[in-house]
Amino acid sequence: MQKKIFKKALFVAILALIIFISTKIYQEFDKKNKIKKEIEAMEVQAEKIGKENLNIQEKIAYLKSRDFKEKEAKEKLNLQNPDENLVVIKPGIISEITPEDNSPKKQVVQQISNPLKWWKYFFENK
Repeated sequence: MQKKIFKKALFVAILALIIFISTKIYQEFDKKNKIKKEIEAMEVQAEKIGKENLNIQEKIAYLKSRDFKEKEAKEKLNLQNPDENLVVIKPGIISEITPEDNSPKKQVVQQISNPLKWWKYFFENK
């Protein structure tokens, strides 16, 4: 009878050990999966930061370029190169030079508001 009790006790102990080891294995797999997901998220974030860094480096290179400095000088300081000519076009007047007499003919263009242009486009017969 003691053998039966011993066998039952041994069976229960082995079963408890198997359950204990199974739960520990499950917990380790769960940790591994969580760490793997976290690594993937950080890799995506690192790639995004790398792209942003590249964009910033390109922007810095452009800001240091001669073209940017020249553009800013023209726009903000109203400077121009010695070989450039400034042309000012007044709205509403179109100057037309004929090849025969080289005298400009001025023609006044009627200023029409944008909504009125659309109205005419859709509702007036052409």
